[in-house]
Amino acid sequence: MAFTKIVNSGIGTITDPFAVPKGTTGQRPVGIQSGVIRYNTTNSQFEGYSNSWGSLGGGAVGGGQDAIFFENSTNITSNYSITSGKNAMTAGPITLGQNVVITIPSGSVWTVV
Repeated sequence: MAFTKIVNSGIGTITDPFAVPKGTTGQRPVGIQSGVIRYNTTNSQFEGYSNSWGSLGGGAVGGGQDAIFFENSTNITSNYSITSGKNAMTAGPITLGQNVVITIPSGSVWTVV
């Protein structure tokens, strides 16, 4: 993935913005190390890479700015590995795409409610 040099990135200041790479889910870079962040234009979310791609940030904001909801898609279209030593939860019903594999490491749990 090519990164564009941003002039006046704002890094090191308090109020200036900075840009992160962006692209669709299909344009995610491969063969990278953990610690990469980008904006996913397919699902309009920031995401980070740590052995797999995952969303960054909190849940959806309700009235009064209370972060009390978490929203997830109802269709899973790409493989996903739950991080070893962590559990995952999804609100259902959900549909797994053809040939999609969800990897659940030993000692981890995936709960669909």
